[in-house]
Amino acid sequence: MRNSSLSLLQCLQASVAATALIVPVTAHAAEPGATIVEFFNSTSSKYFISANPADWALLDQYASIGWKRTGVTFSAFTQGQDASAKPVYRFYAPAVGSHFFTISESDRVLLANTPGFVAEGVAWYAYDQLQTLVATINPCASGTTALYRTFNNGSNGPANHRYFQDYGFYQSYAAKGYALEGVAMCLPLSTAEKRADASRLLYQASFGAKPSDIDAVLNRGASGWIDDQLNAAASQYTPRDWWPLNRPDTCVNNTTPPLTDASYCQRDNYSLFQPQREFFKQAINNNDQLRQRMAWAWSQFFVISGTDVGMPYGMIDYQQMLRDEAFSNFRTLLQKVTLHAAMGRYLDMVNNLKPQNGVEPNENYARELMQLFSLGLYQLNNDGSVKTGSNGMPLDTYTQEDVENLAHVFTGWTYPTVPGQSPANINRVANVKGYMEERGGQHDYTTQPFLSGSIPGSMTQGQRLSASLDIIFNHPNVPPFVAKFLIQHFVTGQPGAAYIDRVARVFQNNGSGVRGDMKAVIRAVLTDPEARGAAKWAPAYGHQSEPVLAITRLARAMNAQTDGVYFRTTTGNSGQTVFISPSVFNYYPPDYALSKSGAVAPEFAIYNTTSALNRVNTAYATVFGTINPDPTVFGATGTQFDLSPYTAVAGDSNALLDRVNDVLFAGRLSSSARAIIKAAVDAVAAVDTTTRARTALYLASAAPESQVLR
Repeated sequence: MRNSSLSLLQCLQASVAATALIVPVTAHAAEPGATIVEFFNSTSSKYFISANPADWALLDQYASIGWKRTGVTFSAFTQGQDASAKPVYRFYAPAVGSHFFTISESDRVLLANTPGFVAEGVAWYAYDQLQTLVATINPCASGTTALYRTFNNGSNGPANHRYFQDYGFYQSYAAKGYALEGVAMCLPLSTAEKRADASRLLYQASFGAKPSDIDAVLNRGASGWIDDQLNAAASQYTPRDWWPLNRPDTCVNNTTPPLTDASYCQRDNYSLFQPQREFFKQAINNNDQLRQRMAWAWSQFFVISGTDVGMPYGMIDYQQMLRDEAFSNFRTLLQKVTLHAAMGRYLDMVNNLKPQNGVEPNENYARELMQLFSLGLYQLNNDGSVKTGSNGMPLDTYTQEDVENLAHVFTGWTYPTVPGQSPANINRVANVKGYMEERGGQHDYTTQPFLSGSIPGSMTQGQRLSASLDIIFNHPNVPPFVAKFLIQHFVTGQPGAAYIDRVARVFQNNGSGVRGDMKAVIRAVLTDPEARGAAKWAPAYGHQSEPVLAITRLARAMNAQTDGVYFRTTTGNSGQTVFISPSVFNYYPPDYALSKSGAVAPEFAIYNTTSALNRVNTAYATVFGTINPDPTVFGATGTQFDLSPYTAVAGDSNALLDRVNDVLFAGRLSSSARAIIKAAVDAVAAVDTTTRARTALYLASAAPESQVLR
């Protein structure tokens, strides 16, 4: 629906907006009393929204001629609910069979006097805002959300408007030939929608929501909760002493009481049992959730694996470093990752020697640092899209010569000195804890051209390494490369280009001229309009719960307190054993796409029939089993669950499912899955509240919605 009158209207409104200041409405506490429901007609390819139940009933009856609910809903006010809310007017254009909604009084007057439009009264009530029809990211106040408007002028399908609260979904319609007309009005968020967003934030930024966590987020607001998490002290792995690579004969598994922390020498000092146990213990029990999630993300970015670095003292030290530096500057991370002895052993930088006897330096770390840890293979635009040459082929980020030259710069580093031993420059004892040290005489001091710069031979060994990392850090690929990775890990597997661009710009400048400030970057990821707000309806939005997150989410939903022993073995059969990535490429590739839809969904690369069944079986064993202390583990406490938030309401199956939906699904449990779970719960005696609660939690973990949270 578009004619010359509307074109004039658009121009007039854009003119007003260009001279007006953004004046966000004040947050309001009134609970919206109207629901706007979206319908789609598959015959005419038209969308229609209405807050009138009579319209819903009529269109539900017209399913035979193509009308069907899309599932998209919005909240709005009815008359008199909020004195600040203004009427939203509905007009109909019979010639094109399309409706138009506006909150603007000038729109109403103009359209009421424009031939071809039929005024159909007030549709609902909402908040006005001055930048109508201007493509602005959500300017609406806290507790409200923007309603974006798009328009198809008929050149690509029937003339039609469609309305969105989901900013990413709204933007995707540009590729469908729709004009993006910006913010039409501000709608209130219902209590349920606010709780859903709080629950979604906890899914994105923690190892799972405990029932009380949602209220904590609501009380602090998303930004306040993130502030608290950014400032929380880091959980600490128990430091472990150095052990030689070759197990001494004195290292035995002693089961003779009394049990001590050294009873199981082989297991505790030559396997990752203790680091894995502590990972789950702290992920489930402790409160520094965002920091731990960030460290878990970095461990899948700056990958080392127990397949080659199986010494627990070194793995703990490396993972603690990622935790301590989770929110520091990316440049700091690059330096510490590069020089950590565990990384040196994993990717062969340790004891990498200058050229001699016809042997060139090892290129492994130099290559992976650029390909996987910073730049990627191809040059990127700031929105993450790949740059191409005149032949249409991707442009390489670096050359083989760059790899070789960087490998020369990375020569002359060796294992740190073992505590209690004298330093040695040659044949140093393997020690994968702490940071590598210079190995005198084994560094190549020749000048090395590298990417956009050069590493002069006049610098010291340490200065040359730092100079090379500076060049990498300042490369234009780093902001979009890191931004896309973090968005994929925390929010959605297939982020829009504009989302990547916005986060990349924060990486470039945190607002105070600082590049690489990871506190600012992760805040940008989590507070972006594509992450926050009302329900997300874009088909490819969200990401699968990787196996580790699937089990921790369930455990935290059940208020678990654990020593971590049980959980360390729960994810291996699902394709993800903590700290034992199959390769430097992580557990799954970031560009993995589903075969039918083509949607990028990295975590699905390790999802198959076997892993799916294992998830369900693990959930059953966790929910219905008893997890006693392991008598071979010093200080073991086992795992206990507090189901009282669920048993308190379990006598009412609907109330129970409301609580489960709130905690585990951010309000998005489908009606079909809910009906199945409800039937199973109702089959259990109402007085048996524990079994009813366990049944609901177990079946919820098996529901399709538990795989991908949107």
